[in-house]
Amino acid sequence: MDPRITALNDELFFIERGWLNGNHLVFTGKPRTLIDTAYIRDLAETESLIAQCGLSIEDVELIVNTHTHCDHIGGNAEFQRRSGCKVALHLVDRYFIDQRNDWATWWGYYQQDAEFFPTHYSLTDGEVLTLGDMNWLVLHTPGHAMGQIALHCLDTGWLVSADTLWGGDFGVLTTRIEGLDAPFRLRESLERLSRLKVQKILPGHGPIINDAPAAIEACLARVDAFLQDPKRMAWDQVRKIMLYVLLMRGPQHREGLWQILIASPWFPETVDMYFGGKMEATFQQSLDYLMERGLVEVDDEERLVCTLPA
Repeated sequence: MDPRITALNDELFFIERGWLNGNHLVFTGKPRTLIDTAYIRDLAETESLIAQCGLSIEDVELIVNTHTHCDHIGGNAEFQRRSGCKVALHLVDRYFIDQRNDWATWWGYYQQDAEFFPTHYSLTDGEVLTLGDMNWLVLHTPGHAMGQIALHCLDTGWLVSADTLWGGDFGVLTTRIEGLDAPFRLRESLERLSRLKVQKILPGHGPIINDAPAAIEACLARVDAFLQDPKRMAWDQVRKIMLYVLLMRGPQHREGLWQILIASPWFPETVDMYFGGKMEATFQQSLDYLMERGLVEVDDEERLVCTLPA
């Protein structure tokens, strides 16, 4: 079995992907369920990984999406074509998917590849999703995404945190789409999670987290730093999305990456909002930061390459 797969019990498996693809939770009992379907480009790898857990695409009965960003819903449409499975997601995200609003989902704003899909069930805060003999409390956790949910297993204490919480970090805060109060709403979401009895966290990216209180505390400190200095939040946004562009588009020469950014909706607007319109300086400072930390390297063809796993 692939080392990225962790068996939580006989029917439940956690799959750790990378930073372009969101993690999965695979349930092979009834209903046969997949939580999040990763990025559209990497569907073949998604299929291979869930098959190692004993679940084929054709046998999936239910997809649960933690939110509708491209790295979490990329396989939805193809899964449905091949299996006829249903999709459940928060009622806010369901509304925007049904409206085919690629701005609310970030796809248009960040120029991401994704495909709309039929939806079937609206999940609401406080309801319980039952998978086999496990009961998962649905928690609305906005901040990173307006319709984001976490799932807390009432039987085991496991928490599917999505992009509300990773190991010491969280998903990008995009105030242009999510609102200027996004960091406040993220903080409220984190405080809510801190009050739960969590045995382990199954995040949207990165490995399983066994010390939930420490991870939540680190994220609270990080969002507090963003509130004290909003430019820190903007730098985080620019740097992370630059990495995602390289992961999505592949290696780029410096000029090529620059052209992608200045032609996008998000980069000029973010620089105008937070950095006085100084696009070239913001780009160069961000690139220098990423290269100094080894997150971007230059290959033999003098192209910029993201070193994070996809």
